Amino acid sequence: MCGIVGLIRFDEKKICTKQLQIFTQSLHHRGPDGSNIFVDRDRTVGLGHTRTVTFDTSLNGIQPMSFMDGRYHITFNGDILNFLEIREELKALGYKFKSDTDTEVILAAYSKWGDECQYKFNGDWAFAIWDQLKKKLFISRDRFGEKPLYYLKTDKYFIFASELKAFMSLEKDLRPEFDYSFLLWLGYNYGSLNSFLKQVILLQPGYQINIKENKVVKRQWWSTIENLIDVPLKYEDQVEQFKELFFDSCKLRLRSDVPIGASLSGGIDSSSVCSVTEQIQKNSKNLLRNITKEFNVFICEFSNDGTSEKHFAKDVVLNKNMKSNYISLDSSTINPEELNKVQFDTEWIDPDSIPVSMMFKEIRKKGIRICLDGAGPDDILGGLWEDPYFALIDEVKFFHNSSRFNDLMKIKNEINNKTDNSKYKFILRKIIGPNNFSKLTNFYNTVKNGSVNNFDKYNLIKKSRDIYPKEDDLRTLNYFDTRSYRQFHYYNNPWNLVKSDKISMSHGVAARSPFMDVNLVRYIFSLPSQTKIGNGFTKRILRDAMKNLVSTSVLLRKDKRGFNSPENWYGKNLGNYILDNINSSNFLNSNIFNGKKIKKDYENNSKYISSKIVMKYIQLMNLVKSFKEIQN
Repeated sequence: MCGIVGLIRFDEKKICTKQLQIFTQSLHHRGPDGSNIFVDRDRTVGLGHTRTVTFDTSLNGIQPMSFMDGRYHITFNGDILNFLEIREELKALGYKFKSDTDTEVILAAYSKWGDECQYKFNGDWAFAIWDQLKKKLFISRDRFGEKPLYYLKTDKYFIFASELKAFMSLEKDLRPEFDYSFLLWLGYNYGSLNSFLKQVILLQPGYQINIKENKVVKRQWWSTIENLIDVPLKYEDQVEQFKELFFDSCKLRLRSDVPIGASLSGGIDSSSVCSVTEQIQKNSKNLLRNITKEFNVFICEFSNDGTSEKHFAKDVVLNKNMKSNYISLDSSTINPEELNKVQFDTEWIDPDSIPVSMMFKEIRKKGIRICLDGAGPDDILGGLWEDPYFALIDEVKFFHNSSRFNDLMKIKNEINNKTDNSKYKFILRKIIGPNNFSKLTNFYNTVKNGSVNNFDKYNLIKKSRDIYPKEDDLRTLNYFDTRSYRQFHYYNNPWNLVKSDKISMSHGVAARSPFMDVNLVRYIFSLPSQTKIGNGFTKRILRDAMKNLVSTSVLLRKDKRGFNSPENWYGKNLGNYILDNINSSNFLNSNIFNGKKIKKDYENNSKYISSKIVMKYIQLMNLVKSFKEIQN
């Protein structure tokens, strides 16, 4: 919702107010509603904030905010959605409040419970609190990584910011260097905590940092597997409790003092969010802190795309109190400046961010400040293409097939459009392990097909050795639940959340994800795997919970389509843009990749490279260029 920055010096050098303001203003796009800074008495600690209003639109919500006569100072990005309940609890303990914000509730909660306050919060956040009395800085990131926070630590200073680009606006002696080797992964190293700026690290979700007397201590404060709960034994009761928790989550995420809308793809995830939200809005008198009078949903499709999901989305909104906004994504309408801006906004190499950015641009034009989405179920409820394979490993037996094995085999074939019923690959997976099987498969495909998908041949330097999240002990989980846990907590889901946050905030829109609710997540990971995938479907419990709420056509869908652009979407209308870039001197003379060879293969229609891959190399080049321009 906002942009936050901070700097603490260990070398006793004084912080320059002007430089802190420049550092803060680098994130103006994240907070167009105002900005401010705080510098402590010793001028060794500085905090900055750019504001996007969601609660309390008055000047009382300005940050950095102080509390208890200036003892505590906070810079905060996100929303604590249950702050009304926490505030009442604190009022009963004698606390008084000057504003109507969740920010002040965080400060009061920290003064009362210290680090343990994090367990009270339901929402998304990244914040830093400076305790002037104890000379201590406390930094927290939410459980699942909805709000980003990057940091740079040396012996002389500690710096943090919501986005990487902010580090480029630092003074020259503080500014990090580029790590070009990171970029050669072409965005396929999602989940990595390091970045293309040397020593700049993404704080892992569910982690905190405490800094006192020049000592920086990072530790994990949240582990889902250590917070599982008892669930009903009967499937019907499991469905009912899931439905109740999901309604509670959507209701909580409708709290806002600014207009809320939602994206609708026609898949089960976003359709569930929109349908439940519409039901809740019908009884809006029971909603706390909601000003949305008209529920806008935004339905996107790629122009001339034969696999459009628009008709499913139309089924969802039929006879419901939703205002449909249809957005046609046409690559021919994009100019080069917009293309270059998208990768600068996302700070990642990902051509499919372009249509997402186009969508949020239209959402903001409608005056929507918060957008609900369906992020999460693919990772947590077995909705990815590979998930049935892992469930099959758990069920495979040498001499006979169980009814569940046959059910999972059918799901696997339908979601992947296959007819293979052989079980021996799953026996081999079970014997040697999924990771070793994957390596073996990759080796076999390379021998059989050549290095069609191996782009290392274009590299002029070695790729980086990346830092990945520290994982919980998952030895008590089966293969399916282990995969879901890892994708949700460490890899696919956190990457998607950060990408969504940066793209949406580049247009002044805050993304909220009802499936990220802590109570719902704890419940889902406590359920047996057959509740999530089985009876012919992935996301089984979600489908059954949404009966009579979501259209039957969506509930019975078995095909899988993410919000990815068609393969030829770029080359068809962006041919001149691609040709201009690959013929530029910067591209041809790159010291990172072999631009001449990429150009030759592309112009010869080589099977080794597509327009989407060429776009990745162009994004790499322009991303570096745009970051370097900040320094000038």
